[in-house]
Amino acid sequence: MEPGNMPEFAVPPRREWRLARRSAFIEEALAALRQRPAALMSFDHVSERLQLKNVRYLDLQEVPTDLIVGSVGRYTDFTRAFLPRGEHLRRRWENIEQLLEAGRRLPPVELYKVGDAFFVRDGNHRVSVARQRNLVTIEALVWEYDAPVPLQADSDVDQLLSNAAREAFLERTRIDSLCPHVHLELTQPEGYDVLLREIAQVREALSRMEGRELDPEEAVTFWCEIRYLPIVEIIRQRAILQDFPGRTETDLYLWLCSNRSELEESDQQHVMMEEAADDLTRRFGTNLPGVRQARKAGKWVVGTIAEWTSDLRRAWRAGRKRR
Repeated sequence: MEPGNMPEFAVPPRREWRLARRSAFIEEALAALRQRPAALMSFDHVSERLQLKNVRYLDLQEVPTDLIVGSVGRYTDFTRAFLPRGEHLRRRWENIEQLLEAGRRLPPVELYKVGDAFFVRDGNHRVSVARQRNLVTIEALVWEYDAPVPLQADSDVDQLLSNAAREAFLERTRIDSLCPHVHLELTQPEGYDVLLREIAQVREALSRMEGRELDPEEAVTFWCEIRYLPIVEIIRQRAILQDFPGRTETDLYLWLCSNRSELEESDQQHVMMEEAADDLTRRFGTNLPGVRQARKAGKWVVGTIAEWTSDLRRAWRAGRKRR
């Protein structure tokens, strides 16, 4: 960063720090009201979720500061706008501010690039001061990872992955055209694999009953009508979605199935789905079970498919008689 990039009227370092901390407080308060994350994006989280592998060094370049949205290790120390979140950052932050005020050239920061977003490998304080001084760009050594999905600076990684997983699920099952009245959407991408396993188990069970390889589209349609929609109807009748803000009916479908399995295991007796729905609301409410419940639901699919095979057989035979 060249001295010429600095604002014409410099503010004393201590005052800059106070302004930065005040802005951080406001940003965090607004984030809480909007139920959005206030901290930086975690590179480790993004790397794990996107399964980043291939990386290559690009070059020394000027990077727009507003595209730097995360950090490798200090993501909890700064807000999403790279404002400092704690007094423990003050000494180093003010030292960098004083160096810039004196016209000193700082070493370039080190960044990872994923899609159009950048993550700090080294130089979090320098980026923070640059953002506070409204510098448009910062000098950086950049390494780029191949991104399997189009990550933007303002992307919600989980939402991005959920969207990609949903598109893959719809393409594989064609459920949107086979059952146009059914809207499937999950907030956790792992849940789509659970649904695929359920449909595969339905197809396998019905194929054994028919003595032939069941058409995949028949299995998808049957799963929608006999398995998914009746449980979703219970969710709607009890209006329990309102107790889980930010979640979907399909989320609750998985959690409800998982909760029923847990109750039956603990009580050692059959549990009605309506009872499981009431228990789910009472126990969890707005605590929002997440990936843990989706993973349990995955285990439930394997463990309880036999329990409703008899119901499946009766419904299948009834459907054949109507044809």
